[in-house]
Amino acid sequence: MMVAMKKTHLIYAFAIALASSIVLTASLTSASEMPKRLAADTSEAFVQQQKAIASFKESADPEARLDYARLLVRGMLKNDHNPLRAADTKAAMQIYRGLVEEGDAAFRDKILRELSKLVLREGTIENEQEVSELRKLVDAAASSKTSRLSPAGSEEVVGDLEQVLRQKMTKGSLDAALELLLLLTRQNSPEADTVRSQMLLMANISVLDGDSSVIKLTDRYAASLDAEQHPEALRSLLELAAGGGSDSVVGLIEDKRELLLKSAGREGIANVIWQLVAAGSTRAAELIALDLVDENVYGFDEADAMWAVSALQEAGSYRTHYLIAKLYYQGIYVAKDLPRATAAMDNMVAQFAKAGQDRLIVADRFSRMNLSDSLAAKYALPIYMEIWKDGKASVIGRIARIIVSAEKGGYYARPDAMPMPAAQLVAELEMAFQLGDASAGFILGDIYREGRLVNADASRAHAIYDELRAELAGDAEMDLKLRVQVAKLMRHELEATMNYPAYYLEVRDLADKQDLWAMKEYGALLVKGGPQLQADPERGFEFLLNALSRGYFSAGPDAADYAFSSGSTEKLEKVASVYSSFDPRLLTPESNIQLAKVVFALKQYDKVEELLNTPEVLALPAGQFLLAEVRLASGALDKAAARDKMRDIIVAFRGDDAALVGFINQLASADDLRPDFIEPVLSRLAELADRGDVDAINAAFKLRQKWPHTQALNFRKVVDWCGTLAERGQGGPLTRVALNANEQAVGRESYEYLIDKVETVLHHLPSNGNLRMFLSRQYMRQDYRSKDLPKANALIAQAAELGNEEALNEIATNYYFGQDVPLDRARAEALYRDLAFMGSNRSSLALARSYSKGPSTRVYESRAFAYYIKAALNGSVTAMTEMGRSYLAGAGAAQDEKKGVAWLEKAASLGDTDAMTQLYYYYFIKNPTNDNPEAERWLDSLVAEDVPEMIVRKAVLLYDRDKEGNRRAVLALLDHAEELGSQFARRLKNMYIKEDRAGVSK
Repeated sequence: MMVAMKKTHLIYAFAIALASSIVLTASLTSASEMPKRLAADTSEAFVQQQKAIASFKESADPEARLDYARLLVRGMLKNDHNPLRAADTKAAMQIYRGLVEEGDAAFRDKILRELSKLVLREGTIENEQEVSELRKLVDAAASSKTSRLSPAGSEEVVGDLEQVLRQKMTKGSLDAALELLLLLTRQNSPEADTVRSQMLLMANISVLDGDSSVIKLTDRYAASLDAEQHPEALRSLLELAAGGGSDSVVGLIEDKRELLLKSAGREGIANVIWQLVAAGSTRAAELIALDLVDENVYGFDEADAMWAVSALQEAGSYRTHYLIAKLYYQGIYVAKDLPRATAAMDNMVAQFAKAGQDRLIVADRFSRMNLSDSLAAKYALPIYMEIWKDGKASVIGRIARIIVSAEKGGYYARPDAMPMPAAQLVAELEMAFQLGDASAGFILGDIYREGRLVNADASRAHAIYDELRAELAGDAEMDLKLRVQVAKLMRHELEATMNYPAYYLEVRDLADKQDLWAMKEYGALLVKGGPQLQADPERGFEFLLNALSRGYFSAGPDAADYAFSSGSTEKLEKVASVYSSFDPRLLTPESNIQLAKVVFALKQYDKVEELLNTPEVLALPAGQFLLAEVRLASGALDKAAARDKMRDIIVAFRGDDAALVGFINQLASADDLRPDFIEPVLSRLAELADRGDVDAINAAFKLRQKWPHTQALNFRKVVDWCGTLAERGQGGPLTRVALNANEQAVGRESYEYLIDKVETVLHHLPSNGNLRMFLSRQYMRQDYRSKDLPKANALIAQAAELGNEEALNEIATNYYFGQDVPLDRARAEALYRDLAFMGSNRSSLALARSYSKGPSTRVYESRAFAYYIKAALNGSVTAMTEMGRSYLAGAGAAQDEKKGVAWLEKAASLGDTDAMTQLYYYYFIKNPTNDNPEAERWLDSLVAEDVPEMIVRKAVLLYDRDKEGNRRAVLALLDHAEELGSQFARRLKNMYIKEDRAGVSK
């Protein structure tokens, strides 16, 4: 096989090979010895380079000048000890441009193609314009070449596949050589070994000619069966490809890492990487520097890594700044050093223009470096913005993701501080989505769903998700992601749709498919319970810990909240243990804050200080707020200073609304704050409520009860906020206000204002039965509305049609007693039974009482007992008391004093005074004396619950026990009972006083 080559070109090709290569003659047993070897070999290569440069500059030969331009593109050694090279693409482009009109057509075609690739790498609009012109010239040259071919196609290769491949191979095609080798291998032809050797020889010549096609050949060969069977051939190709120091070879190693490691082995790939470094590849040096981060895949040690960092820094590579930032920000085999890391980030941003086309790679690496929201906005975002301004619209999704996250985290103090106005950002995303950018669609859907940057728009979010599902049909992974987004939207709409069962079913199914968000969501639902969902806190906690342990740090706050509320040190330690199982470098500042909260609850103040007292954590308001709490608890700050600090953070905070509501709740819950101190804090809450934030409105209602005289949260404002949400179909907040508002506390006028608001917005809430019942009571009571029974009954009927339990019970009760309807006990009991079946305690109790008033037969007693136990098991305290009575009396069940006392004690533990009274009499009847500790224990419980007759009974007991010694206590008890309305207490007190006076006169 003959390959023609100009003599002068061969001479210069060998010259450039010597000038640009450091030849590693043998692999080393210890990788850490390689830096010393490289330094020695670089010295010799540097001398050869200087000679070659002098020769190039003296030559007028176009081929020599082309080789010099290639050397400049590839990069030259800057000194005699560092193998990493610095490219001078601008000088190279000048040489290329001077060669466009020289040489024959083939030479000019090669110049145009290489120049267009080089200009495109610069990545600006001006460069793209030049590339466009160059491509026209390339196309024109190709067209001219085609027109010169004879009609018969004299150059056409013909014959069967093997013959065609052999003909192409004789013309120097490496692709044909590989295809022929694979064909012969499949045929088990003995000639395959010969063709393999020929392919390697052609690859060697191709490298000398400066042809990069050997990299493509290596890439394809690495994936073949022949490479597995002949790893020595793969290693040869890798070494040939690596000899040019091309970053494309590094990309090949990263893309086909598993295949290459299997075929060439760990040591073989490590030697290839060293060869790439020897040839000047900065990306190969990066692989060495970061190998310890990536589980030490290639076997480089810390000495190798530190040498690579030093070499990259000395070479002035723009990538060095990223590398140093990553190492020192995350503390990878060096001490964590945020100032040094941020200095490197500053340099990265300042010099990103040098990155050319690789700017996007650099920006992507920054964004994946686990930076806090503020650092991502400060450092990665400007690079993306410049790329976007240069016309690369596809980065708009990355820009939006950072801006939304930073805005949520409070990085932007004002809307005009954002690098792009919110309206423009959303418009750009809309345009990108319409042009087919699915990632822009995901972000846009989230923006409309969450109401960040723009007003929430559920219908637009639904439309976007529907379009994405149609566009990505068949992609199981993307379909799962979209189901998650739609589930989040379902959650947002629950108060309007009330479709809880469908939501729970979807979240559970997603959790079963191991979606981490769904695992966290389902865990949180089980911990708290919800409408039509039985709470199972322990199981929910396990879901949350599972999601957290798999790196879903958003599950941490819910897991920690449950651990806090349970008061269990063991659970807190479990949460802390899961966080501690992660490499600290993987924890974001936000996750470190969450871990600090858990450790704070465990009162490990020193460790909390260590977690919080870092610049990246203290850059976040949440970190500052928690540190103030910790120092208050540990005594490092006095109460006034700590609270001033917390208030200042709240007043200045701009960011995630939920975080701000949390800060406000924490500070405003304290009992000894001055009204003038808390007013600015409540004003911030009012700002959030004015924007329709549900959590803020709920918090405003609760804090309004604690601070009834605040101007920021006056009752009418709270009602107005809830009314605004109701007009948008979210009736939950207004329902809670209506059901919990205290008429005396808010005043008559404000309570009437609430009723007016409910009646005004009710038509916006067609599925809200609770508010219809609230309004129906107003038309029955005749306090704030003229009595209007037909209207009240109409509202009750509407609520009943919506399945409102209170309304259905009201209708059943009306039939039972014949109120405003004909008496119909059978119909009433049928309604009660249906409601009891659906879990209504009120209906179960009504049926039980109805049966207990029936004929005194075992059938009726058993029926009553069955409904009592149903309600008791469903949490009814009244039913628990009745269960106790039934067991003690043997009504409806076999008499069992032990079970009866157990049910009564359970009801009493839940505060039921009727159960306490039953227990008192149960023990008193057994021992009707003044010396009865069991009876007196329950008597004391009833006194504590302010039951007047039992307070009187306690007074009598003390009087009988020792009237002189207990005189003051007796009179105090009787005074208290009288205050509670007991006339008998007043008479008894007077009687005791008269007896005392009579005794004194005697």
